[in-house]
Amino acid sequence: MLTQWQDLCEAFTPEDLGVILRRVAPGFRPERDSYEGFIHDETFGKAIQIGVIELVDAQTVIVGAIHIKGELTARSGKRKQYDLAKTILRYGNHNGGLFAFYDNYGRFRFSLVTVTYHGVKRHFSTFRRYTFFIDPELPNKTFLQQMQHADFSDVSGLLEAFSIEAVSDEFYKDFKGMYNALVTAVQGTEKESLKHDFALLFAIRIIFLGFVQKKGWLGNNPKFLQDYLKKSLNSKDNDSFYNDWLQPLFFEAFSSPPGNKPHLADGIYLSEKTRKVLMEAPYLNGELFKRKPGVDDCGLWLPDKQISEFFDFLFQYNFTVEENELYDEELEVNPEFLGIIFERITNKDQGAVYTPRPEVDLMCRLALVKWLEQKSDIGKASLYQLFFGDIGEEEFRDEYQKPRDFSPEQIRTLIGHLENVTVCDPAAGSGAFEVGMLQVLEQILENLYTRDNTPEDLKAKTPSRLERRKAIIARSLYGVEVKRWAVWINHLRLWLALFVDMPNEFKSSSEPLLPNLTFKVRTGDSLVQRIGNKTFPVSGDANLPSDLKQKITDVKRKKLEFFYNKQENNWFIEREELAIFRLILNHEIEERKKLVLRLSNYEQLVLFEADIKQASLLDRTKQIKRLKMEIEELKAQKRNLKDERPFIWSIEFPEIFFDRGGFDVVIGNPPYLRQEHIVDPTHRLSSKLYKE
Repeated sequence: MLTQWQDLCEAFTPEDLGVILRRVAPGFRPERDSYEGFIHDETFGKAIQIGVIELVDAQTVIVGAIHIKGELTARSGKRKQYDLAKTILRYGNHNGGLFAFYDNYGRFRFSLVTVTYHGVKRHFSTFRRYTFFIDPELPNKTFLQQMQHADFSDVSGLLEAFSIEAVSDEFYKDFKGMYNALVTAVQGTEKESLKHDFALLFAIRIIFLGFVQKKGWLGNNPKFLQDYLKKSLNSKDNDSFYNDWLQPLFFEAFSSPPGNKPHLADGIYLSEKTRKVLMEAPYLNGELFKRKPGVDDCGLWLPDKQISEFFDFLFQYNFTVEENELYDEELEVNPEFLGIIFERITNKDQGAVYTPRPEVDLMCRLALVKWLEQKSDIGKASLYQLFFGDIGEEEFRDEYQKPRDFSPEQIRTLIGHLENVTVCDPAAGSGAFEVGMLQVLEQILENLYTRDNTPEDLKAKTPSRLERRKAIIARSLYGVEVKRWAVWINHLRLWLALFVDMPNEFKSSSEPLLPNLTFKVRTGDSLVQRIGNKTFPVSGDANLPSDLKQKITDVKRKKLEFFYNKQENNWFIEREELAIFRLILNHEIEERKKLVLRLSNYEQLVLFEADIKQASLLDRTKQIKRLKMEIEELKAQKRNLKDERPFIWSIEFPEIFFDRGGFDVVIGNPPYLRQEHIVDPTHRLSSKLYKE
């Protein structure tokens, strides 16, 4: 059967799909019908039902084929196609539908749309679509792999064939072996942790460039990287691809404005066409294509053989430059898919589990609703309608989902709060909650900006989707993760979330396209607040001197400038953070010294402070002793700052803790291990202290 599926990928027709289903689906019966009555959009041409698959337990799935008049792409018309599938299913009595949307160029989107029943009611709110996009010019390995083993006899079999978990399982089996081979092949060090970091950075960069070439930004050649490798292998020098070909691509072509000629090693011949692609490569920056100290400056490299094998494996798969949404999953190599894979390959043994997209979405929406309940006088029902109102058909909405509107001032209030909310995941992993919160905030703000009664001054400055997403990341999203590799993947996910919305004219921008995320998702152990031998509390102090508050404001401004590539060096900002923290410690020390002096001068206290008259000498002695101990602890913390850069919440996010008193929302996923099995990943705690 694989051959017939391959033939379908080469040249799709509804008739050929019907022939295949007659062979693979025991319950398939041809049943022609027209869907023309459901078509109210010029996007669609001929629309027919091919047949019905009768499944076990009296369940049925219809099979339809809808022609797209224009050119079908991985992103074009997805929402319209989804809505048409729902409309067709709504007027039938089936459990789901297989829909093929196809164009005249052999491309088609093959989707499973399922319906969930609750009692006697059919809840269209739980429509879900699982999709493969097939292009004759692409390898389509995932689709072929899944269809070859698909069970078309019941709903669970279909769901397995269209399951992101099943797809990721198959990909993971092969990817893990390829990744391990890369780690083993790293040259220039015997240190295993450094080999892992180098191999991971290499994989992340190549994968990101896979999305770049999929977008057509490398000479409009979707196979530029593969062709670039072939040119290297045809040259005289062995094992030169990483040092002589990839490094100029990584650290020059993508780290400078278009028009700058990358420096290539002597003897490398490139056609004018390839040289032009390198010169016109987009100015990505965003730290991904900067040399990372401690990794890229260690003289490490990979042999051509392992790079070739990794390319051969990776580019068998289609890349889709789009995050999955709650009710719409692309079953190809997409940003969420990569999060799942990297989470499994590097951290599952320590209890990390990638939280599924529906759970992330629900938690993000509920958290924002609860926060807005506290911040405003807008009723719970209205907030639930805002955040959950798109879920479900109107006739099935409960009291929290009945349509409600907001006054212009309420809209202004909601936009103000949501554009300034601060959210942190203290165990960020590869970024599921940051991306989930980004999607929810972007969707809700879009809703509020485009309402009929939104104030005109707000409508006039409605940001574009890209501008809004970048602003949300800049102002609202924070994360902490103990594993450096996970922070890199987290950054990758956020960069891709911005990259997918960049219009084509951006590829010639003289300004960096990607922001710097160093100060947004930081590396550190968020649970162990230790400086030297001392545990430091997570707290902020709003009663700081005005000069200190001004310094914190200045650092906040510089961080924002660094995010937008207006400042080049994060090292100076990190030094300023530490300097501020030393000043805060000095302030705390001086405040305690003043109190010791006041308590020591008993006669003056009695004279000026009546409530002190009752204090006994013993009480004052105890209080003075405690304050002096606190002073010594603060001095010790200050001394230890010279020797190490610990993760202390107040140091890493002074603009949050000393400016706002903390984050508005803290969200995340707990470790799925019993507490006695959770290890200290940084080994900062002694075994004795850990046991206590």
